Amino acid sequence: MREFFENRPNLSTIIFAGKGGLGKTTFSAATSYWLAKQGKKCLCFSTDPQASLSDIFEKDIFGKGVQELAPNLYVLEIDADKRIQEYQESIRKQIMEMYGLDELPKEIDEY
Repeated sequence: MREFFENRPNLSTIIFAGKGGLGKTTFSAATSYWLAKQGKKCLCFSTDPQASLSDIFEKDIFGKGVQELAPNLYVLEIDADKRIQEYQESIRKQIMEMYGLDELPKEIDEY
């Protein structure tokens, strides 16, 4: 791993992506931990609703914003369902205000 990063001194973002069960969370947590130990400031974040980073780091961080777990190691587990609901509600309010409605027609809310 050291050689990989030494050959890419300007690398600032690493994304672990793919289908479920490949070890994305495990590898991202391990990589972030290793980089933090090397003195690199890291943010490891996940949108997985299973809160696996909380399990890996043995600390409840789900939906609690950025948490510093160790020097240079920051973690964030986004509550994606909550964020989607908040976004949908803000759009509902904007539509109601724009058209002077007290409630949205059922068809719009379902859409």
